[in-house]
Amino acid sequence: MNCKEAEERDVRERYLLNRLDEPEREEFEKHFFECDSCFSQLQTSLAIQERLRSQPSLGAQARGAFLRQTWAWTPALAALVLLLAVGLWWRSTRRQPQPPLAAQSQTQPQPSPQSTPPFTSPSPLDELAKVEPPPYKPVVLRGAEDESAQTFRKAMEHYSKGDYASAIPGLRAAERSSPQNPRSNFYLGACYLLTGQTESAIESLRKTIALGDSVYSEEAHFYLAKAYLKDGRIPEAKTELQETVQLGGSRKAEAEEILRRLGM
Repeated sequence: MNCKEAEERDVRERYLLNRLDEPEREEFEKHFFECDSCFSQLQTSLAIQERLRSQPSLGAQARGAFLRQTWAWTPALAALVLLLAVGLWWRSTRRQPQPPLAAQSQTQPQPSPQSTPPFTSPSPLDELAKVEPPPYKPVVLRGAEDESAQTFRKAMEHYSKGDYASAIPGLRAAERSSPQNPRSNFYLGACYLLTGQTESAIESLRKTIALGDSVYSEEAHFYLAKAYLKDGRIPEAKTELQETVQLGGSRKAEAEEILRRLGM
C-alpha cells in the first residue's frame, strides 16, 4: 500500500473509525509506520478523534465527515473561518439598538441564579474507575534490537509523552511481531483504556494475563478491573480485584480499598 492508494480507498478514515478488516489494518499500519507523512497525519487525526470522543452530541456520521475534512484543512481556511466569525459578530452588534446614554450608566441587572449550571460531582463508580497510566521505565539493552523491540521502543516514546493514542499503532505492530511478549499486550491494553476504548482494553489485558508472566500479572489484573468498572461490570471487576489482592504486590492495598468501597 502507498499514500495514493490509502487516500483513494479512504483507508485513513476507515482506520480511525475501526472499519478495516484485519488484513487491511495490518497493511495500512505497516505502511504508515514507515511513512513519515502518513504517520504525522494519523497522529493529528487521532488527537482530533479523542476530542470528538469527548463530545457526546456529535453522531458517528458527523464524526466521520469531520475526519474526512481534516486532511484538507489549511491555514488559509482557518483564517477564512476566523474572518467570517468576526464579520458575523460585527454585523450582529450593528443590528442591536444602542440604549440611551443615561440608560447605559444604570446598573446592569444581575444574571439569574439559574444561568449558572449546578455543579454535579462524579458518581462513586466513576471515581473508582479513574485510571492513572502505568509507570514505564525504558530498558537499556546491550546489543542490537530486533524489529519488535525497535517498534515497541518507538511506540513507548509516545507513551512517555502522554500521547497514548499515537502509541497504539506501534504497540499493535510490536504485539503482532512478538505475540508471546506480555509487555506489548499490557501497554497496548493500558493505552486502549486511557483513550476510552474499553472493549479493546479488556481483550488485550486478558491476553496479557493468559500469557502468565509474573512481571505483568498483577498490573494486568488491576487494570482489567478498572476496565470492567468503566464498563459497569461490577462482578467481573470484583473478581479481578480479588486476584490482585491474592498476588500480594504493590497494588494490593489499592485493590482492597476499592473492594471495600464496592461493599466487600
